[in-house]
Amino acid sequence: MALGCGVVFAGTVLMRSIDRSMAVGFTRLGADLMVVPEGALTNITAALLVVEPTDLVLDAGLLDRAAIASLGRVAAQKVVRVAGSGVGGQFEAVDLVGFQPDRDFTVQPWLVERINRPLQPGDVILGAGRDGALGAQLLIFGRPHTIYGRLGRTGVGPHERGLFLPFASLEALAPAIAAAAGGRSPPALAPGKASGFLAELAPGASPLEARFALLSSVKGIKVVSGDSTLSGIRQGLSALLGGLLVLMALMVAGLALLVGVLFSAIVTERRGELGLLKAIGARRDQVLGMMVTEAMLATGAGGVLGVGVGVLALRLFERALVRQLDAVGLPFAWIGPLDTALLGLAAIALAAAVGALGVFVPAWRASRRDVYDLVRGEG
Repeated sequence: MALGCGVVFAGTVLMRSIDRSMAVGFTRLGADLMVVPEGALTNITAALLVVEPTDLVLDAGLLDRAAIASLGRVAAQKVVRVAGSGVGGQFEAVDLVGFQPDRDFTVQPWLVERINRPLQPGDVILGAGRDGALGAQLLIFGRPHTIYGRLGRTGVGPHERGLFLPFASLEALAPAIAAAAGGRSPPALAPGKASGFLAELAPGASPLEARFALLSSVKGIKVVSGDSTLSGIRQGLSALLGGLLVLMALMVAGLALLVGVLFSAIVTERRGELGLLKAIGARRDQVLGMMVTEAMLATGAGGVLGVGVGVLALRLFERALVRQLDAVGLPFAWIGPLDTALLGLAAIALAAAVGALGVFVPAWRASRRDVYDLVRGEG
């Protein structure tokens, strides 16, 4: 029981940590698909799809209304290129990128430094090519914004030179941008409009399937696909983790059967003791409760030992591999201490439950037998 519980506990912690690390790593690969207006320019790299500044726009709720089943997460972006913003040189063009913090999966994963609080209205994120101290005030068209964080280097133009703001903050700059541009406000800054959408594929969906569904359901758009190899890796690893969970569930089921056989033999060996207990007045429910309690204590103790062994195994794994990954710039995202403690308690509870289930049937049968049969069966 200790070995089985240790494997379940350490395996679950590792899988959840790997899943968390994958979520961070794969979101840095950008989107699987980009949806933009027909005629819009796009920037395609091996890993990232980026909407380029354009006067062509789409409704911000277009894909939500279309409800394409082959799409997973979808995030809209507003991208405008402005001059005279007060950022950089006097005539320097600056890309202002509006995103939805609650739905974003292509901007915030690239944060290499940030203020230790959630993103708020009035905050701005700097591209890797911009300088500024965290928490300092940055004037954009004369309006103060707090520098919330800075992105890592991506090699993609808008990400390198851009300023990233929530939709509401970017839309609030529309009057100042219009005044600087001679009264004309970029169409992307209008409420309810977007320059384009970045989308992930739903589990099991192919880029071709999503592309066909989009073009057949939504008019006036262009669909740009990313690297299909990366999409396949993302989906393949997710399926692999799901398969490992099934294997662990089967292992627990096999362990429960083994415990049941073991306790069946133990109850058989203790028939005389159970007969004496019933002879001095023990009721059926008391005999059954005693056997179940003993089993839960025994397997629960095994669970405690297994969790301890699992913690040691995780420490060895951290020293052997995780630190090497950190050294080469591939961070491993462990789950939090609270989640780890809850998984440990769940593993111990599972061990106790396996013991209770394993002993219940043989103990129930023994509790229903007559005292004479139990005592006579001794030896």
